[in-house]
Amino acid sequence: MRVLFVGDVTAKPGKRVLAMHLPDIRDEYDWVIVNGENAAGGKGLDRKSYRLIREAGADLVTLGNHAWDKKEVYELIETEPIIRAANYPPGTPGKGWWVLESGGFRLLVIQVMGRVNIGLLLDDPFRTVDRILAEVPHDAAIVEIHAEATSEKYALGFYLDGRVAAVLGTHTHIPTLDAGFLPGGTAIQADVGMTGTYRSIIGGEVKTFLDRFLTARPQPFRSAEGPARFTATELVFDGARVTAISPYFWEEP
Repeated sequence: MRVLFVGDVTAKPGKRVLAMHLPDIRDEYDWVIVNGENAAGGKGLDRKSYRLIREAGADLVTLGNHAWDKKEVYELIETEPIIRAANYPPGTPGKGWWVLESGGFRLLVIQVMGRVNIGLLLDDPFRTVDRILAEVPHDAAIVEIHAEATSEKYALGFYLDGRVAAVLGTHTHIPTLDAGFLPGGTAIQADVGMTGTYRSIIGGEVKTFLDRFLTARPQPFRSAEGPARFTATELVFDGARVTAISPYFWEEP
């Protein structure tokens, strides 16, 4: 079994390169999971962006700290294969896990959000994953942690080592070169990276972000334009275990 996890699809360049490349490789994978929380103009997910991601070949779309930036997501998240962080407080719309099933094999996908420097009041991500693993029948599990701090991502990885197939980080938009395995066999990568233009500051217009640093004043977010990169992580399974993890990149011509 092969799974492709596509890193944060960011604004028009990210959607463009996703639509260009994912259909060409879709048949190589049993399931494709896409983080789409920045797809609509760099912040949030709207109906048009969601439709493009699904038509490109995604089986499941995950969100993050910009989950609620577009009003359309409130309806989408109740009816479509979209998950938000599971450690939002009770009563939050949608759910934080999804089971992908094929041939009787059940792959549980969980998303949680980190609490270090994230600026949100969230429940404990560690014990949230414990609860879901205990309550939801599955044969293997992937956990996405949407977080700022590499330390928190690795802390969750070691906490779950041997109990889940993989822990993959998102949110910082820069891919890390640490894809590998923890002692108990869990595959890990601190950040999958961004599907979008890297001639930017985390997908945003350079001037706008520079002004934030140089003036210490708030600036409106403007997404960057330019050639984009398709960025993902590939997982190869043997039964419930991941036997290979590797970054995947494709540059727009």
